[in-house]
Amino acid sequence: MTPATPIVLAGAGPGDPDLLTLRTEAALAGARVVVANADLVPLATAFAPRAAVVAAGPDPGATAAALAECEGPAVRIYRGDPWLHPAYAAEAAALAARGVATDAIPGPPVETALAGAAGLALHHRPVSVALTLGPFDTRDGVARTLACEVPDIQAAVASLPAERPWAAVVDGAVRRDGATGPGLLVVGEVAR
Repeated sequence: MTPATPIVLAGAGPGDPDLLTLRTEAALAGARVVVANADLVPLATAFAPRAAVVAAGPDPGATAAALAECEGPAVRIYRGDPWLHPAYAAEAAALAARGVATDAIPGPPVETALAGAAGLALHHRPVSVALTLGPFDTRDGVARTLACEVPDIQAAVASLPAERPWAAVVDGAVRRDGATGPGLLVVGEVAR
């Protein structure tokens, strides 16, 4: 059975309720079923109190199949922006192959949202003219800013050339030394 309304594929940014878009809030409020990344289940439950909220599994095909069987409005909520989430393309393609219409709602990318909330500018001409969101790589260029989530700030920083400026966002605060644990690492001149 194909749902009568499009499945909403929405971004939730880093999971901060203040960063949800009004469209995402409205979609969650009207949903009967919400499929969310495991770390977003509490957020989805808070904004979709009448919906059945389930954690997305590791198989995008299975997630799409479950969404395709929903009766009533359904929302798939992703951490960050849907287009940047690793499961989005596969899930959207699987839904399209089943003839299920979708409506994508952008959300703030995790990297820019975390840095912005901490007051760390990622783009500042002429210091930085390009921003790369992606996996940690020590080969970034001088005029480029790299922003990436890493599981161990200390280990990532240890692999950087000593002259390369960096800043970390850990628990909402900008750190330039002594940062440990997981967090957002910003590498480039804007980190000075």
